[in-house]
Amino acid sequence: MRVTCLFAFLCCFFVSFNLLAQSPKAVEADITASFNKIGYWHGYRFSHPQDTTVNSSDSVSKANKVFRQKLKYYASTHPFTLNLRFRDLDSSFLTISTANDGLFRIYSWDTNLGGTMRHFENLFQYKAGAKVSAILKADTDEANREYNYNYSNIYTLKAHDNTFYLAIYQGQFSRKDRTEGIRVFAIENGVLNDKVNLIKTADGLQSQLYYYYNIFSVTDSISPNIRYNEALKTISLPVVAAHGKLTGKRVVYKFNGRCFEKVGG
Repeated sequence: MRVTCLFAFLCCFFVSFNLLAQSPKAVEADITASFNKIGYWHGYRFSHPQDTTVNSSDSVSKANKVFRQKLKYYASTHPFTLNLRFRDLDSSFLTISTANDGLFRIYSWDTNLGGTMRHFENLFQYKAGAKVSAILKADTDEANREYNYNYSNIYTLKAHDNTFYLAIYQGQFSRKDRTEGIRVFAIENGVLNDKVNLIKTADGLQSQLYYYYNIFSVTDSISPNIRYNEALKTISLPVVAAHGKLTGKRVVYKFNGRCFEKVGG
């Protein structure tokens, strides 16, 4: 009798959970609450410096793990999340960039596990036909770590009977060392391709442009930002001199119908 009651309880629990998970409001609340745990434990080390019973760094790491798994689960199983607005998420630590056609989205968040070097994780969500998929990029492999960037904007380019997504990203390696870049994505045969060679450089066709710079060389008249103009189909980036010093000059790449190619100079 006890086993039967327990089975019935568990069935009701999972049915209720599945029904709850179908609600956009409930999904948004669950994801937001999970993400807020990262900030809570990050702040705990400063608000409770005398509490030696809690390893706040370990707690931040565990909160990141729970959040990334939960985000991937919902992003993979609930198609409406591709257009969910997440009004209550802290945009200072998590950026959600969505293409204007609503088919591609990037979630980027600061794990709060870094110091002057900031660590980010990403989730790439896209729709191909009726299916919504999600790819997680996280620092879970200690032996083969690859730096994950903070993606801040996605632009759209239609050409070659395809849609290309140009995503702007940033990285921070120390107090002074930064990077910015632009990467080309495309959804091809139901799969997200992050190595679309659409930019012509001296080294051949590439899938991205990027540069490193010293943040202390930024002035009111010199911007470190890479820019994309959707109307003109141009990529503009600053010229960087020795030791990462930004200059007032810029380089422009324009889409010629086949690829982006440097103009002038």
